[in-house]
Amino acid sequence: MMLSLILPCYNEQDNLPDLFKRLDAVAAANEQLEIILVNNGSTDHSARVLNEELGRRNQAVFKVVTVEKNIGYGYGILTGLRAANGNILSITHADRQTDPMDVLKALSIYSEHNNEDLLVKGFRKNRKISEAVFSYGMGLLATLALGTRLTEINAQPKLFSKSFFDKVEKDAPLDFSLDLYLLFKAKRTGRIIDFPVTFEKRVAGEAKGGSGSSMKVRWKLIRRSFNYIFELRKKVR
Repeated sequence: MMLSLILPCYNEQDNLPDLFKRLDAVAAANEQLEIILVNNGSTDHSARVLNEELGRRNQAVFKVVTVEKNIGYGYGILTGLRAANGNILSITHADRQTDPMDVLKALSIYSEHNNEDLLVKGFRKNRKISEAVFSYGMGLLATLALGTRLTEINAQPKLFSKSFFDKVEKDAPLDFSLDLYLLFKAKRTGRIIDFPVTFEKRVAGEAKGGSGSSMKVRWKLIRRSFNYIFELRKKVR
């Protein structure tokens, strides 16, 4: 069972060196692993750092895919997923707030079940109360609007089969709504299993919409999420 791990990178130059060290540990623990880092239209020095780090590693394991212009978080992830060779796919973030080793925990859980429509994801346990309430509220709204229980929508990692992705990629959104879309589709066609993960404080770089984001950025994400929830609702009625 080959696993492809996709990490979208947007202006994460200061996080990348340590991230690669963490990814080295993941690669050492699983020989059937492909790691795809997506330079999602970064405007800082992420491209240079990615190429430098890639040059020091086995390029049969580590790969960099470049999106020339950033048109959305979801687009970067989808670009990486479409470039993957594994029959099991996983996504997580490059900001060092999530431990990439959690992907192997998700793989272990997935391997215990014979279900190609299973999605395994993290459930963040150590968040600030304000952030936990925000996540709960978004999950509750999505649950009520879509008639499907959804929690911790933006938690990472997420792991699922290539066959599941092939079935759902056609209508996948190109922005932060991708996380919601994947969970909704998994609930409609199969099941979701959560497992606890530690969510670390961002130590470098700028938050893009999650923990630590400015209120302006956070409200933009909220509005887009609300709109997309009701777009989905119309489609399933």
